[in-house]
Amino acid sequence: MHQVVLELAGSRKVHVISEHSTKEEALDKYIKLVEANKGSPVTSKGKYTIRKKP
Repeated sequence: MHQVVLELAGSRKVHVISEHSTKEEALDKYIKLVEANKGSPVTSKGKYTIRKKP
């Protein structure tokens, strides 16, 4: 399982946006989020990343 998460700025917390069974599906979701944010993974609240489910 892979997760698309928002790493919150200024803390070690993360917000899980979605979970996917394959890395490719997670990458598709990540790319859509980045494109919706004007092509940048960094937002005012943190940044988007992909990780393996812990």
